[in-house]
This record gives sequence, structure tokens and C-alpha cells, in this order.
Amino acid sequence: MSSEEVSLHESFILASGSEIRKQILSDHGLNFIVQTSEIDEEELKEKYKDLPFEERAKKLALAKAEKVSEANPNRYVLGADQMCVFNNTVLNKPGNEENAINSLKLLSGDTHYQFSGIAICLNGESLWSFCDIATLTMKDLSDKEIRSYVKKDEPYQCAGSYKYESHGSGLFSEVKGSAYTIQGLALTALLNAFEDLGVSFRK
Repeated sequence: MSSEEVSLHESFILASGSEIRKQILSDHGLNFIVQTSEIDEEELKEKYKDLPFEERAKKLALAKAEKVSEANPNRYVLGADQMCVFNNTVLNKPGNEENAINSLKLLSGDTHYQFSGIAICLNGESLWSFCDIATLTMKDLSDKEIRSYVKKDEPYQCAGSYKYESHGSGLFSEVKGSAYTIQGLALTALLNAFEDLGVSFRK
């Protein structure tokens, strides 16, 4: 069997450039390569804005997977999308220090939700999609605590403006749901889906 055949049958494509998703998959011994999709996320968010958050997350994950799958025949492709929702509003990734501080001030002392949408495609067709939800209640943080945290973790590309896998987990008084879901990948559901599809990408 050639190395290309091994690659085709024993690895899947992750249609995401997220470092934490790559880390989660690697930590669990899965074989994959990364190929980010070039979809217009803002256009799709506008298109799906009237759907329930759960459906939006699934649709965006599916769109990413389909785009990459169409260009990679006979390869399983995983798409993922994450949304942080507070007061029925999606909080975008902050992008910079000031926005991160403002987002955390907004979430401080209150409850919000992380929606983790994932989808698997093969030959441009959807095989499976799913959304998991985590509920998080943040401690009542002072401005000093918020600024200190942002300096430490620089969570500028994180939905919710915190890195849960780092110092961010210490910001909460109550958490209901999977840590993986909070980090943007509903791992247990994904592993079960691979099993149901009869594929294994273990190293």
C-alpha cells in the first residue's frame, strides 16, 4: 500500500485552522491533516441569522466541510463551528485586547452558552452533523481581574474571549457541559460518529 493510500484511508481532513481543535484531535491519537475552507463566513452568518443557534452552528460547520470535501474526493472531512451566545446575541471573537476586556465585562457575573457545531462530509455530501451546548456561569470579576486575565491568555481569537484550556477555566463559578465543547469541538459525539460510520483514524 502506498503512502498516499495510507493517507486516504487512515486520516481525515480537518477543515479548520483552529489550534485548539488540532490539539484535541492529536491528544486523542487521531490521524488527520488540515485544510482550511475559504468560505465567506460573514455571508453565511447573515444567511442563517434567523435559524436557532444550534442549527446555525451545524450549518456553518457543514458549509466548511462541504467546501473542502468537494476538492478532496474519497476523503472524510470534518467541519466545525463555535458560537458564544449571551442574551440571545452571538459574541464574535474579540480580535484585540480592548474587545476581549469588554466581552468579559459583559459576561461577568452572568450565564452564557457555547454552541459547538460539527459535521462530516464525503465527496461533497453531508454524512452527519451535530451541535453540543455547554452552559457557563462566570464569576463576578473586577476590572483588575479581567485585565490581568486578558494579559495572561491573550484570548483574541477565542469565542467568548477566554481560553478555557488555559487560565480561562478559572473564570467560572459553574459549568455544565464538556470541556471539549467549550473549546470548540464536541469530541465524544465525533468519536461516536466515526464509529457509527465504520471508520477509524487512530494512530
